[in-house]
Amino acid sequence: MLLADRERASLSFASACVCESRRTRFRAVFCDLVSVARALLDVSPMQRIFSVFAVVTAVFAVGCGTTLNSSKTAPPASPLKDPVALVEDGDAFAQNGDFTRAQQYFAAAIAAGGKSSAILPRLLKACIAGGDLRLASEYAETALARNPDDAHLRFVTGALQAQIGNRPAARDHLVIAAKELDKDANVQFSVATFFRDDMQDRIEADPYFREYLKLSPKGEHAAEARGSLMERMQ
Repeated sequence: MLLADRERASLSFASACVCESRRTRFRAVFCDLVSVARALLDVSPMQRIFSVFAVVTAVFAVGCGTTLNSSKTAPPASPLKDPVALVEDGDAFAQNGDFTRAQQYFAAAIAAGGKSSAILPRLLKACIAGGDLRLASEYAETALARNPDDAHLRFVTGALQAQIGNRPAARDHLVIAAKELDKDANVQFSVATFFRDDMQDRIEADPYFREYLKLSPKGEHAAEARGSLMERMQ
């Protein structure tokens, strides 16, 4: 059955985000979504779209293990409003490669009261896998507006904005995320490569490469980071 038959027009993602206000659970899920953002930032623009599919698979698995909103004492929900049923339908469409319908059902599930922390990874994966990175960025921005203190979500949002070419928004998000995630070497490196490659600004990238090397002097990106410095470190 098409989503239109399930009252698609009456379902709003923005209003549904209010249903999930417990930031600790939201943050736990988005720690895993950081891998998506790193994949988007750590490779060249031409390679990004091809690398995303493998990375989001791991993120999708995280969402699958999270319990959706349900109550054993509540009366059975109508299939039109049952978030569990909507997610199951979305999963089925995603498995069949129909990512447009999948993302519609996942958005509908959140609007019907499902936990956004459980469903949003699925929703972003469906959007990305379907090639609709702009829509993924819109969902991420909406979720971030409801959870502005979530640095991991901000990092993911910034990476998506970078992918669609919205560099000013990407810069704003990534600078804040790098400041708040100052102990995460890979975040520092990813932000550095954003400035070097997307913004073509080696001066702006330099402090992030240096921060990466302080945190991970023998890390897998150490040689590249050293080679990208404006001046050799002593």
